[in-house]
Amino acid sequence: MRNDWAIAACVLLGLSCTSPLPGDVEAGLFDFSASTALKENCKPHMADGDSFTFEGRFRLESNLVDGHFVYRSAHRKLQFDGQTMRSVYEAEHSLVEGCEACAWRVVETLEVALLSETQNEALGGQCPCNASSENIPVDEASNIFPPRPVPGGFDAVRACGSLVARVELPTEQGCLEKCRQENEKTVHYYVEGIRRE
Repeated sequence: MRNDWAIAACVLLGLSCTSPLPGDVEAGLFDFSASTALKENCKPHMADGDSFTFEGRFRLESNLVDGHFVYRSAHRKLQFDGQTMRSVYEAEHSLVEGCEACAWRVVETLEVALLSETQNEALGGQCPCNASSENIPVDEASNIFPPRPVPGGFDAVRACGSLVARVELPTEQGCLEKCRQENEKTVHYYVEGIRRE
């Protein structure tokens, strides 16, 4: 397993503002696993994939649209569309190995669909291959409800989606093309989270 990308992603997850827990609505603390493994027939193929684990908490403002992803003592902003949490964060770094003159930037996008208890049951306790809203059932007539505030908490038990980390080298600094080819890359992690509390 290559730990350099996993470490970079974990470090970036932890960067942002630090303060007491933001937001008004607790949407859950999740234990996440992330892997670059390809999926074959909707099943993870772990043999060739990098992987790591982390925990994160979702908090929403009272409008149930704006929110925060909390990792350790840091938090970053997110948007919630009623099914999917999406957070984009950028961090600047000053060095790239073998290319000391170039600054570089990592742009990380965390996008996961929250599954309510009834959605999770309808999907057999598994994440869909593509965790877009079109592949997640909502049928109130059949008592399959989207994630939402409920008496005593927030109905979300699983999170399914992706964590995409992209390394960029700025053109204005005159970085050598070799450095750009070796260091500009995008890594896509498949992410699944199970709610702990």
